[in-house]
Amino acid sequence: MTDTWFEQQESAQDYVPQHTLLRCISAEQHWDAQAQLEQSYCQLAELELLVDQISHKTADLHLRVSEILDAFYTQWLFSGSEQNEPEHLLNSVCYVLSMRSGSPTSLAILLCHLLERAGFAANLAMEQGDVMVHIGFSEDEGYIVEPCGGQQTWYVIPENEPEKQEEPMEIVTGDEAFKLYLAQQKWAFIAADKFGHALSCVELLMDMLGDDPYERRDRGYLLNQINCPTMAKVDLQYFVDECPDDPTIDIIEHQISELADHNHVLH
Repeated sequence: MTDTWFEQQESAQDYVPQHTLLRCISAEQHWDAQAQLEQSYCQLAELELLVDQISHKTADLHLRVSEILDAFYTQWLFSGSEQNEPEHLLNSVCYVLSMRSGSPTSLAILLCHLLERAGFAANLAMEQGDVMVHIGFSEDEGYIVEPCGGQQTWYVIPENEPEKQEEPMEIVTGDEAFKLYLAQQKWAFIAADKFGHALSCVELLMDMLGDDPYERRDRGYLLNQINCPTMAKVDLQYFVDECPDDPTIDIIEHQISELADHNHVLH
């Protein structure tokens, strides 16, 4: 059964856009050559089977949400971490699948996948800077779930409610959810001085964004950290040329001059 499941995942990649969770699992091998992706896929398949069982026996959608959340947090024991683990581990969906503990983003990505498996329109959402899970029942009603502990809130937007100045919640879907995952991993790797790992995140981001000047800036910084000053200077100069009014421009220009001086000393 497992071999068939793997074949389905591989063949699906040829013509169907991957779910965010599958893209995140696949990305792991870009910065960790030893990543055991088969183990992660098996762990995910087991959870999907359990979700299917809940879905088949629970027709009422509100009850189904409740039962899936109850299973996720009280039976399967997923939670936020109180341990002193590196942020880049807690951000990893592979780590979450294995250890049942993670960051709000990694937990939310997994929970959204399982809720979608159960037939719900589930997506990441940003609410006042926090990552949440949004389960839409219609345009005007649904659940908001806090991903680390599972606290859920049902909301209904009244028909006559005046339009608000600010959107209280931003839904994050598809590529944007994957970009969020990669960006958080990038900064977590930088904080842990894992510059080669962070560079892999930047490269994946640039595969989607092209020559984004801010990713070029970050790549320049990382290339400098791994002793590639000539390539670093090219990327940083690109950022200066594209974003001359950025408030960090003086700092970047100083870095470029230092790289130029470094090259002169070498020669």
